[in-house]
Amino acid sequence: MPAAVVYFNGSLRPLTETAINPADPGFLYGAGLFETIRIEDGRALFLTEHLDRLTSSSRRLGWPVPDSSGLPAAIQATIAANQVTTGRGRLNFFQGSQGYNLMFTAENGLPYTPEDYREGYRAAIVTICRNQHSPLAGLKTMNYLENLLAMAEAREKGAREALLLNLDGYLAEGSRSNLFIIREDTLFTPDLASGPLPGLARSRVLKLAAALGLTVKEEPLKPKALLAAGEAFLTNSLMEILPLTWVDGRPIGNGRPGPVTTLLRSRYQDEKAALRG
Repeated sequence: MPAAVVYFNGSLRPLTETAINPADPGFLYGAGLFETIRIEDGRALFLTEHLDRLTSSSRRLGWPVPDSSGLPAAIQATIAANQVTTGRGRLNFFQGSQGYNLMFTAENGLPYTPEDYREGYRAAIVTICRNQHSPLAGLKTMNYLENLLAMAEAREKGAREALLLNLDGYLAEGSRSNLFIIREDTLFTPDLASGPLPGLARSRVLKLAAALGLTVKEEPLKPKALLAAGEAFLTNSLMEILPLTWVDGRPIGNGRPGPVTTLLRSRYQDEKAALRG
């Protein structure tokens, strides 16, 4: 197994030679943005979309736009240097003591198993709320403690994901995922005003559902909508589309992955295959 290699501020170097100043605001305060990128067949998936979101988020914070010239090639070189075939990459853009740092890491393995997709996830609605009015709402920032606390609470309840309500009591998102609910031929998801991250997988699913002829509604959703649903699922760039089958110890639908979720998962895989050519 080769020693870990990272991309840091313009060059590839061993992880052991990558020094991050402990006085950096990114380290002290979580003043940074990140993108989590799925890797398949040794290539970063949907990389252009991830870089576009990083650029958009930087502008929203009033930060300089990260220099992405040569970055796709550097990311692929980092993946190759770490011999990653199927796994995950993480691109961080964060404040340093002077200027900003850009770093990419890659590792083999994904945190989801075939059994997760066969059985579905159990989730719990937690007491930690998402502040939809926060200047950080809708941004993928390194200030991640709320999400970790939410996950810890969910695990105490025997769940694998935490669902956060916003300050008005509407569903916002999972601690690391976007939420979708299916009722008859309609796909529902919390609207962006409710405070969720505008996930890349979320956007892709909305388009796939519309192409399948489903009615798509982005709107505020009360928690009771989950138990009235026939199916539900979660999305992010690593899990893609993962069935959500239980919430707060109660089944969604029949407590098994549903046919619409399964169909959307299949179409998502088809789209990836087409992009790979």
